[in-house]
Amino acid sequence: MNGDVIGNVAPRGPAARPPRSALGLVVLIVLIDLMGFSLVMPLLGFLGDRFKLDGWQLGLLFAAFPICQLVAGPILGRLSDRYGRRPVLVFSQAGTALSFVIMGLANDFPTLLLGRMLDGFSGGNIMVAQAYVADVTKPEDRARGMGMIGMAFGLGFVLGPLVGGLLVDLPVSPDWSLRIPFLAAAGFSTVALALVIARLPESLSAGSEPKSRARVVSWRGLLDLFRLKGVGVLALLAFLSILAWAAFEGTFAVYLQRRMGWPERNAAYAFAAAGLVSAVVQGGLIRSLVPRFGEARLILAGGILAGIGFVIAASLSGASVVPLAVAIILASAGSGLLTPAITGLVSRITPSGEQGAVFGTLASIQTLARIVSYMLANVLLDRVSPSAPYWFAAAVYALMLAVSATAMGRLSAALRGARDPMNA
Repeated sequence: MNGDVIGNVAPRGPAARPPRSALGLVVLIVLIDLMGFSLVMPLLGFLGDRFKLDGWQLGLLFAAFPICQLVAGPILGRLSDRYGRRPVLVFSQAGTALSFVIMGLANDFPTLLLGRMLDGFSGGNIMVAQAYVADVTKPEDRARGMGMIGMAFGLGFVLGPLVGGLLVDLPVSPDWSLRIPFLAAAGFSTVALALVIARLPESLSAGSEPKSRARVVSWRGLLDLFRLKGVGVLALLAFLSILAWAAFEGTFAVYLQRRMGWPERNAAYAFAAAGLVSAVVQGGLIRSLVPRFGEARLILAGGILAGIGFVIAASLSGASVVPLAVAIILASAGSGLLTPAITGLVSRITPSGEQGAVFGTLASIQTLARIVSYMLANVLLDRVSPSAPYWFAAAVYALMLAVSATAMGRLSAALRGARDPMNA
């Protein structure tokens, strides 16, 4: 398949602008899907023990999803601009559901890895959902809309691990104790798929066709997107913030097991606590913080809070529950500020016909960060110490703060050029 083939397909017909209630529906779909994703996320590290994986193998298991998404993300984003958000969401949810079934029934590492790869290749749901939010909201409301997506992330990371913690304690044979959560995750993704098919309207009209057909699968076209004023700086900030935060995602369960002696259930509940803090910030506080302080200042505040949280986590010795709780709160709150602030600025700078492609590229930048972080953090944990990934993350947040502090002027100019004044 190439850009010319896609370009010769007849454009989509007109689509009615969906009602504002569609925003709530797409957030609900993201929530259900994220419940499945976060249900199994804390358990991957424990699967490493079951399959007797080395640190690099466990890192590869985590990284397989972003590696495949790095390839597929920009293509799915541009296809969502071309054919609509809804059909891409259908494809993505179906692939995710199948991938969880494969992982739940896997008997060896290659099969488990195959399931993760399939999830990555079809994993354009969140990126397309972000573009959907941009379609149905006004420019000044987009940071709040992205905050609702972030709220779904946060709530998903609360409810999913809670369900996972309960499922691993079911009175079943040890061989099935870690399989059942994966099959339950497949069920969540299937519910999300049914909602997309039955209830979600298309968000794009015929006037929102992409400007450049060749960018559908062209890497050159993807690089051209960075010529949009301000997008490059925000992409770098997004890369650094995910590079740091993914060290938590990829190692926290094993960190808790080795440093605190916690079993699967307790690790799942710790993930739930982090998700709760993120949900409060992104689903509630961000709505009042953006109009008062502006996204640029929130990026700085988020980097400071998250960096301090990771320093505390790296400094822990022994089973110190109170400092660990403080670290989780600060790191999760900081990350909760960063995500909607960065994506909100991206959506305000980007022309409407380019939203899907830009968010696809942004997803690729973030998945590249996850690839590096998952691999490096697991090797650091396995070969250096349980604290090493968190010292690394703290250093990355410090670098992100330096970049953001020097880029505020360029972002202000980009917002003025988009005729959307900066909230500062």
